[in-house]
Amino acid sequence: METKAKDPYKTWGKSRSNRLPNYDYSKDRPVHVTVSTDNKENIFDSEINAKIVIDELLKTAKDVRFRMLCYCLMPDHLHVIVSPGESTLTLSKFLNIFKGRTTAVFRERKDLKKIWQRSAFDHVIRTEENLKAVIEYIRNNPVRKGIVENADDYPYSESFDVEIQKYA
Repeated sequence: METKAKDPYKTWGKSRSNRLPNYDYSKDRPVHVTVSTDNKENIFDSEINAKIVIDELLKTAKDVRFRMLCYCLMPDHLHVIVSPGESTLTLSKFLNIFKGRTTAVFRERKDLKKIWQRSAFDHVIRTEENLKAVIEYIRNNPVRKGIVENADDYPYSESFDVEIQKYA
């Protein structure tokens, strides 16, 4: 009987709270965040919609001084690894600003009232974990979903080595 190789890192299929109790989300630690679209709709399956989300994600990170380590935008959800860096904002505030900005743009363009699910799942990447393994997991999401054969061929995913080196 053939068994499927276990993913070295995965966040789905685990029962957990959305937030760690008593964790300071303004600490300068990388956090893997998964944000899904409302009702898991494929809103980002067009190039123009994907570029809007990516542009707003990068702009928000720059404006609030969060460090962007990696992102992968799928048709119905977003994976991102960010860290507060020099910002004094919490992860929740970063997400509120980002979701608000993207929602405002899409309301103007498509008359969509709701784009994102209310919350997001996060996983604080602890020191003992291999940050690069988490990044590989995120970047290979389009491969696992059958969208591309090679993660490097997916246009809506990027990692930033300069930021990653600060935590590796």
